[in-house]
Amino acid sequence: MSDPVTVIVPARNEAQTIGRVVGQLRDMAGIAEVVVIDNASTDTTAALAEAAGARVVAEARPGMGHAVRTGIGAARQPWVMKVDADLDRFDLSLFARMQAARAPGVGLVKGAWNDPDDDMPMTRLLVRPALARMFPGLVHLTAPNSGIYLFDKSLIAHAELVGTYAVDIDVMLRIHAAGAAVTEVDIGRIVHDARDPRHYSAMAEQIFGFFLGRQPVDPMGEVVILAATGEAVIRAASGHAACKLRAGARVTFALADGQGAGAQALAGVLAAYPTARIVDLAAAGEIRPGPHAARMTVIAEAGAPMRSAKALQARLRSDLPVDLWQMPDASPAGPDIAVDIADGCGIKQAALTRIGETKQCAPRETFLDRGTGARS
Repeated sequence: MSDPVTVIVPARNEAQTIGRVVGQLRDMAGIAEVVVIDNASTDTTAALAEAAGARVVAEARPGMGHAVRTGIGAARQPWVMKVDADLDRFDLSLFARMQAARAPGVGLVKGAWNDPDDDMPMTRLLVRPALARMFPGLVHLTAPNSGIYLFDKSLIAHAELVGTYAVDIDVMLRIHAAGAAVTEVDIGRIVHDARDPRHYSAMAEQIFGFFLGRQPVDPMGEVVILAATGEAVIRAASGHAACKLRAGARVTFALADGQGAGAQALAGVLAAYPTARIVDLAAAGEIRPGPHAARMTVIAEAGAPMRSAKALQARLRSDLPVDLWQMPDASPAGPDIAVDIADGCGIKQAALTRIGETKQCAPRETFLDRGTGARS
């Protein structure tokens, strides 16, 4: 694959190295542009980066994640390489191995490096054990938290990335949840300067907090919502869908009226989320889980959508667990599943406004439990 690449370089007070790093990157084949994100520097980082040929964008909020988000947003190419600003002593030509490793179905290539003075305690003691528990499809990686990687930005909602040091893991998990492959290549040896243990402690705390925050959202748990209209989805289930999409999970909406005002409103508020899709309810029988799905929740209106949902559950339950929920209706049986949708209320409120609803988004959505479909 020879698609051109935008390189993004988050930089905070890196005047001593940024010029050499930018110069080497600009000389690499296949690099269309180098974007340096000046992350609230107080030295001449921005001026030196620009003089070396980079396009400089500013991000005033300190934090690696904020800088990465800004850099991805500024990138003009769909393939983005994220590189550190202090790699002036490293053979940057080895980064071409990441470009060469792109292939159909691959969404991210991690650069696995080695440092003879670093036994990677963060990887051994935190990141890999967490992945083994929560995202076992990524345990093949030797350097899952490497900050040097190449990825297809069209697969993720980059504006939702965390603002902390956990951003590199967040990008990886989103690519994985989207169904693309994550691989890695050896990019050689990097000898880092000795770091303050307090720096690593702060990083570990942020990464641990990120994993704790992702666990209840369950990005590998896909959602399928079946309904007659988009309005029904917006009123009953758009908050839960929005929470999942903001974390990178795949959500499919199967609507009988896919061209109506409600469907258009739903499509409008979800346009920034590549893992959302709207299909025809008649095609519900063709829905398949993504290649990395761990489980699925099917949510449906009563009537024809529920009949399609039951058929979908019966067809998929041999592959993965499939839970079946029903949107609340006027039946005597009350809702028995309550889902916190605080993180999705903003999107739901926007959708409600688009269909002319004036009520405020409630903090929870409730559903009827129609059966847990364990794998048969």
